[in-house]
Amino acid sequence: MLALDQPCRRPAAPAVYSFKEKRSEFIAALFPAAAGDEARATLESVRKEHHGAAHNCPAWRVGYPDVEEFCSDDGEPGGTAGRPILGALQKAGLFNAVLVVTRYFGGVKLGVRGLIDAYGTAAAGVIERAVVETALPFKELELRCGYEHLAALSRAVKSAGVAENRLHTAYGTDITLTLLVAPALEERLRSLLDSYEGRQLLAAPPRWSEDYVLATES
Repeated sequence: MLALDQPCRRPAAPAVYSFKEKRSEFIAALFPAAAGDEARATLESVRKEHHGAAHNCPAWRVGYPDVEEFCSDDGEPGGTAGRPILGALQKAGLFNAVLVVTRYFGGVKLGVRGLIDAYGTAAAGVIERAVVETALPFKELELRCGYEHLAALSRAVKSAGVAENRLHTAYGTDITLTLLVAPALEERLRSLLDSYEGRQLLAAPPRWSEDYVLATES
């Protein structure tokens, strides 16, 4: 598990890069993905698109702050494809990313060293061309209050350190405040809401998300 104050660098959109090495074509595709199921679905989509390719070699780092890492050589000699691709993701510090390098065999064998270099070059090439964004982990918190308590509750959560742009207000029978709470502020906010003064402002108990969510820096 990563430190919660460590930003998450992730691809903002898919990217593609290709090149040829001794008549073999290598096509590297980078995708955003937040979990293992999404990563596996992405891999299956690439396999369907390139069903005639000799190999579709994947690697991914998904989940945050609990990270799942995976790589596969997909029939290439052991250690010549998956590891170089995963290594490129690690070197770039990318998370929530799936990278698949497709190889259309050109009839000339590259050898172990040649394969490692080719897959590493393809992976590094697509990462270099990708648009990368930085996100931070937050706990999502839902608060409900009456209209008469909105101003006081808004002041209270802001005094605890919650930024204006991390606070969303929805109006209904009651008012629902949805907050993104940075890990460093969580204990302070829990104490505030558990105090007598805090409880008096609420129409229902606070609802915290079990998992962290990511939001881009702003």
